[in-house]
Amino acid sequence: MEFNISGTIMLGKEKRPFSKTIEAPTENAARDKAYGLFGSHNGIKRNRIIIEKVEKA
Repeated sequence: MEFNISGTIMLGKEKRPFSKTIEAPTENAARDKAYGLFGSHNGIKRNRIIIEKVEKA
């Protein structure tokens, strides 16, 4: 299944919106994958990532 995930990332004092399509078996797995991807690519912790919406693609 594919999920469209959108929200904001806090980079320092700046908020940046994001939208990402992620393939995962469940909604919770998609959330975890999004946290992992943004954390590894941007070097930020999960509490700096705010997921606002998760929808099936």
